[in-house]
Amino acid sequence: MTRYAIHKGGWESYIADDFTFINSNLDKVARGKAAYVEGAGRFFRLTTSVELRQFIVDGNAACALARYQMRSPKGNPGICDVAEILTVNDDKIESSKIFFDTKAFQDFVAQG
Repeated sequence: MTRYAIHKGGWESYIADDFTFINSNLDKVARGKAAYVEGAGRFFRLTTSVELRQFIVDGNAACALARYQMRSPKGNPGICDVAEILTVNDDKIESSKIFFDTKAFQDFVAQG
């Protein structure tokens, strides 16, 4: 299985300082690298692997379809399918707009 930067460490170096994150399901916006790194880091700690299912690039925009295998703190397995629209400039990710089943994710987290 391919290991991506989120599991090797150092993924934060790909994020621009003025990063904008939009969770379209919850209409929440986070601005700045620190806010995103904190939130994404919590999510990534629940993941055990990621499968990049499709990646479409058009200029400085991209869409990634990914399946995350997850493990709760109590050891319960889970899956989270994500669609993410990214913009990149000067080798840094400037923005992300993410789509996923927030109810299923909340239920997974609640089960511990």
